[in-house]
Amino acid sequence: MIKIRLLATTDLHGHLLPFDYIKDQPTQGDGLAGLARLIAEERARADAQGVPVILVDNGDTFQGNPLANRLAHQKVRCDHPIVACMNHLAYDVAGLGNHDLDHGLPYLKAVAGALEMPLLNSNLEGVDIAPLKKSVLLHVDVGDQAAGALTLGVISVLPQQSAAWNKQHLGDGAIANDPAQTVIDTSKDLRAAGADLIVVLAHMGVGLRDGDNSDSRASHALVETGCVDAVILGHTHRRLPSVDYAKRDGVDIHKSTVGGVPALMAGHAGSDLGVMDLTLEHDADTGWRVAMHHCVLRPNGANVLADPPIAALAQTEHDRVRGALRQRITKTARTLHSFFSTACPAPTQHLTALSYYNVVNAALAGTAHEQVPVLATAAAHGAGGRDGLGNYIHIPKGDVLARHMAGLNPFENQVVGISVTGAQLHEWLEHSASLFNTLLPTKPNQFLANPDIPAFQFDTIFGLNYLIDPTQKPYARISALTYAGAPVRDDQQFILATNQFRASGGGGYLPTPKDRIVATLDTSIEATMTEILQSGTPAPWGNTAPWAFAPPTPTQALIYTHPDAMEQIADIRHLKPTLQGSTPDGFIRISLTL
Repeated sequence: MIKIRLLATTDLHGHLLPFDYIKDQPTQGDGLAGLARLIAEERARADAQGVPVILVDNGDTFQGNPLANRLAHQKVRCDHPIVACMNHLAYDVAGLGNHDLDHGLPYLKAVAGALEMPLLNSNLEGVDIAPLKKSVLLHVDVGDQAAGALTLGVISVLPQQSAAWNKQHLGDGAIANDPAQTVIDTSKDLRAAGADLIVVLAHMGVGLRDGDNSDSRASHALVETGCVDAVILGHTHRRLPSVDYAKRDGVDIHKSTVGGVPALMAGHAGSDLGVMDLTLEHDADTGWRVAMHHCVLRPNGANVLADPPIAALAQTEHDRVRGALRQRITKTARTLHSFFSTACPAPTQHLTALSYYNVVNAALAGTAHEQVPVLATAAAHGAGGRDGLGNYIHIPKGDVLARHMAGLNPFENQVVGISVTGAQLHEWLEHSASLFNTLLPTKPNQFLANPDIPAFQFDTIFGLNYLIDPTQKPYARISALTYAGAPVRDDQQFILATNQFRASGGGGYLPTPKDRIVATLDTSIEATMTEILQSGTPAPWGNTAPWAFAPPTPTQALIYTHPDAMEQIADIRHLKPTLQGSTPDGFIRISLTL
């Protein structure tokens, strides 16, 4: 028998140092600089035991914070901080994440060319991604005493919707093939080329064993192929092993397996280092197989010091980003925040929706759609949840700085206008309202939102008025849907201002056919937001909230939010908020009466 150790990072999103650029303050327990210490410790332990180590990254590495965004608009050189840090740490292989496509193929290709390890993707087709590779064979030095040589075949897959999410960069001809079928086909080729074991870098979450498609089944679809010896997961910013999946069918959180296959997911933003030890045994006829395994996450806690070489490689650009983000952009006459965005429309959502509206409405002037009513969506971004206590937007009344605007616009996303009917709007809102748990009117202390559904899936549509009843089962919660005071007819025509991610099906919404997209715009949302804040122009729908909860009887529910939310508690006074203490990770609990 022999042992090998896989070390895994995922969803770094540009976090090299433990620093929040939006809030302009240090953080604790994240960043590659801390992970570098843990990587060194694990390598040293393995070296003392004579165990070879393979270091992998599972994508969403080059996008996600102001540092990463700034780098994407510069020429990629050897001193590119993310590239330099990964080269310094001597990663063996890296997989592609869907957000790594957000800055376009030329940038991604330049990054891949500068990395000293292969950058992989196995399921994108219809577009030239070279110098990225489809897969790779890693020859592992297991010593002269082993029963045979060991070669790992490494595959990297993205969610099947990734090509649609990034159509503006990849083109209409690009597709992301079914990840499970890709694993079957690619592993066959790798085995034929000499791979003893197959490791999949799956930029996908754990998923549901009974899901109805490849993306919702995620890791279950991969391991059920029978081709996978180990899988590294990501994308959803969660952890495995962890109690998050204690009740998930097909998942063993004690063994850290999905469908019996060793599986690992190491949080996000450098929160954890994944460690997977594989004990292998050799058969003369069948070769190597995994006999035992052990998986653990090593948290990048406050007691983990930043690695000086990583800090040095990042420091110059870090200082430049901070300086640029301190610039004053405009002023706001009211506090903008997202503290209660799952309980009522947030001020940040009002601003986002009005920006989308203004851009699309202007683009339709003088067209055949000029007289069609324009509505606008805004998702509940910055709602805490799995991304932690720092995942809120809070811009106090007064100066709006560049860092505030960066927090309002974390993704480079095209604005689109789509043609919708009243019936399609109703379907859109029902899907949005599936965020909520099914509440019991007589039960206290029940959580309002389902933690398995990311809050960014929850859209408010401005320009409408409607009621939400979370005591009803999902997809039967929307009532009293009106426009301009009159009930919305199923065949009534509207233009919905939203973004490319939503229009392509992001968040589980139905993808919009090309013939229903009436406008696609590259207008800067940041510039539009600035104009709105400077002019104080009112929204066409006024300041009234588009929706409200309407259970048949008063119903209690809990939300978690940031302690600073208490300064804005008057925003939800209609829900009779009551502080119910705090959680170990710093959130406060607020009880609401719906």
